[in-house]
Amino acid sequence: MIKVNGFEISEKEFDMACAEKKYIFKKKFLERHEIEEIADVLIDAVLMLDVAKKENIQVDPADIENTISKMKNKFKSDEEFISALEKTGDSIDTVKERIEKNIKLRNFVKQKFFDSTHVSDEDLNKYYEQYPERFDKGEEIRASHILFSEADKDIALEIHELLLNGEDFDEHAKKHSHCPSGEGGGDLGYFDRGKMVPEFEQAAFETELNEISDLVQTQFGYHIIKVTDKRKGGKFELDEIKNQLRQSMISSIVNHKIKKYTGDLRDKAEIVIDKEIMSKKIPS
Repeated sequence: MIKVNGFEISEKEFDMACAEKKYIFKKKFLERHEIEEIADVLIDAVLMLDVAKKENIQVDPADIENTISKMKNKFKSDEEFISALEKTGDSIDTVKERIEKNIKLRNFVKQKFFDSTHVSDEDLNKYYEQYPERFDKGEEIRASHILFSEADKDIALEIHELLLNGEDFDEHAKKHSHCPSGEGGGDLGYFDRGKMVPEFEQAAFETELNEISDLVQTQFGYHIIKVTDKRKGGKFELDEIKNQLRQSMISSIVNHKIKKYTGDLRDKAEIVIDKEIMSKKIPS
C-alpha cells in the first residue's frame, strides 16, 4: 500500500494501525487528518528503523521475551494465545519481529534524541519569567501518568488492562514510563487547564478522582493517567512545577527534533502511496 525506499507497508499493517487508533479514541470512524497522520507515523517509523539498523541499535532478546510473556498472560494457555494470533493472520514469529522493531525504534529515539536533550535550571527560569500567564492556576488537579513511546502501544494497552484490574500504578510507572516522572511513580504534581497538550488535558480533567483514564495518545506517545487530587485556584511557583515543566520542554524539543529529522529523511527517500487504496480509506 505504501512503499518507502522499496520497503512495503502493507494494507493490513495500515488497517491495524487505524483499528488501534479507533479503539484508543473510542471512534467508529477516523477523520481525514487522522488517517493521514497514521500514514505519516508509519512512514517515519520505517525511515528511522532503517537508520537504526545502519547504526546497529541493539535490542535485548530478554525484552522481546518479556513482552511476549505479558501478552501470553492474557490467555489461559499457550495454545489459546497461538490460536488468537492465527485468527488475525499472525504467528509467534511475526509478532516477535514486530516487537523487535518496536523496541529497536524506541531505543533509537531514546539514544538519538532524548539522551542528548537537556533543559537547565536557567532555561526553566527564563521560560517561567517569559510566559507568566501560563502559570496562573484555575481549577487544578494532581495527576500521575505512565508515558509509552509510539513504538510501545501494544505494551501500553496491556498495562492499562492490568491497572484497571487493580495492579499498582506507581510500580508500573517506575518500571515502564519513558517520562522522568516515572521514578516518582509518575507524579506530575498539580496543574490547571492550558498547561498540558489538549488531548492529555481533556482526558485528565474528565477523569474522576482516584480513577484511571482511557489510553491517551498525544504527540509524545501514549499516556495512562491517574487523578490523585483536585483543588481550586491559585498560582504555580516554579518549584512546584519544575520537574513537570522540564519534562514538557524536553518533550517539545525532542518532538521538534524528530519532525526535522524525519523531514530530512523524507526529502531523500522514495515514498510511493497507492492513491486508489488510500482514497477508499479517507472519508469524503
